[in-house]
Amino acid sequence: MLRRMLHTPLHRLLGENPGPITDQMINDAVAQGIPEGDQLDWKRGLPPEKDFRDSHVKDIAAFANADGGIMVFGVTDTGAKASGRHDAGELTEGYERTIRQVCMAAITPPVFGVEAIAIPSATGGPRAVALVIPASTDGPHLIFRDDRFGAPLRTGADTIWMKEPQIESAYRARFDGARRNERALQQIYEDMTAAVNPTAAAVLVGAARPRRPLHHVGRRDTATPIVDRATLLARWWLSGLDKYGPLEHVEIYHERPALGGLYMPARAGGDAREAHAVVYDDGSVGLAWRAGGHPHEKTNEPYAAHAIPTLAVEAFAASLLALVHAVAEDAHSGDYEVVLGVEVAGSTGRTPEFHIRNAAPPSGVHRPLHPRFRPVRIIADPATNDHDFIQAPIDLATLALNQVGIKQPTILDRSLPPRRRYS
Repeated sequence: MLRRMLHTPLHRLLGENPGPITDQMINDAVAQGIPEGDQLDWKRGLPPEKDFRDSHVKDIAAFANADGGIMVFGVTDTGAKASGRHDAGELTEGYERTIRQVCMAAITPPVFGVEAIAIPSATGGPRAVALVIPASTDGPHLIFRDDRFGAPLRTGADTIWMKEPQIESAYRARFDGARRNERALQQIYEDMTAAVNPTAAAVLVGAARPRRPLHHVGRRDTATPIVDRATLLARWWLSGLDKYGPLEHVEIYHERPALGGLYMPARAGGDAREAHAVVYDDGSVGLAWRAGGHPHEKTNEPYAAHAIPTLAVEAFAASLLALVHAVAEDAHSGDYEVVLGVEVAGSTGRTPEFHIRNAAPPSGVHRPLHPRFRPVRIIADPATNDHDFIQAPIDLATLALNQVGIKQPTILDRSLPPRRRYS
C-alpha cells in the first residue's frame, strides 16, 4: 500500500508537519504525557490475531462514527495519558488482512480506508503499530452486539452507544452530505465543460472529488509538482502512446489562482488538443480536453469535430486518475467519486462518434445508443501503489467504451513495462 503523507491527530497534538508516523513521535507523546481524546486511543499491544475482531471492532466503528482517529498500539497509559512504551507485537501481512476483513465484514456499512502502519523502533526497542481510521461519510456504522445492532461513538477518551436521536441525526448528515458532494462534483464538471467550448468540437470532461473533502489541507502555493507527477504516471500507464493526453497540453508552470484552487490553462489558443486542469484545495480535480478534431494517427488529417479517437478516451481516463493519485499522495483522502463524460453542443451537436485506431469506417466507427453520451462514474481508492491503481482508469475507460459498443481498452493494461524516467 502507498504510504501517503499523513496528518493524523497525533501529528497535530505534537505540532508535527504532515509526514510518516515515526518512533520518535511515539517517544515524544510518552514524554509529554499526551492524553487520549476524541481522536486518539492508546493501546498496550496488539491482541492475538484471532481476537482482534472482538477486541477492537467497536473502537474502529466508534472513530468512524465520530471524525476519524488513530489507535496506537505499543503505549501504556496512566489515567488515559501516555506513560510508557510496550512492544506492540508484529504486524504481519496476515494480520493486516484480518484488520481489513473486520472493517469490511463486521461493520455495517463497511469502514473503508483504514490503514495499519508498523512503526519499527529506531533503537531496537519496543515496536509500535498505528491504526488510522478516516472520518466516514457513510455513518452511522453499526456492529452486532447482544443480538441487535448498535452504533458506537467516540466521545473524549470513552466510547458510548449512540441513542436513537443521534442515529437519526447521523443518517440525516450522511444523506445531506451526499447531496452536497453531488452538487459540488456536478459544478466542477460544468465548469470544466465551459472551459473548452463544446460548440467548437466534442470535449472529454472529467471531475473527481474525495467523498470526504480535505478541509484541513489549506490553500496550496503551487500545483505544479502534482500535475508533473500525474503527467509522468499517465505516460507510464499509456506506454504504447507517445506523450498523448490532456496533461501534455496544459501550462503546468503558468498556473493561476481559481476559486478554491489552482487552474492550469491551455498551452496555446486554437490548439486542436486544447486542455484545461484545476486542482482544488479540498482534493477535488477537474480536467477537460478537446477530443473532436484530433489529427489522425496516420494521415494527420483532422477527424470531424464530433469524431473522437478511442485512444483519446483511454488517455483521458488515465490522465484524470493519475491526477487523483498525485493529489492523494499529499494527503489522507480516502475514496474518490470520479465522473467522465463527452459534451457536444451547438452546431457541432451531432451524436459523438468514436473511431478505433487502424479500423476503417464503417466497422471502426461506434456511436452511443442515446444521442447524448451519458457520463460514467466509478469510486476509486488512490491509497494503492501506482502500478495497481491502473485498474481505476481501466475501469473508467471500459465503462465509457462499453457505452458505444466497444468491449475494452486497447492501450491501458495491467501488464505494464518496467517504469523508467520519462522526460
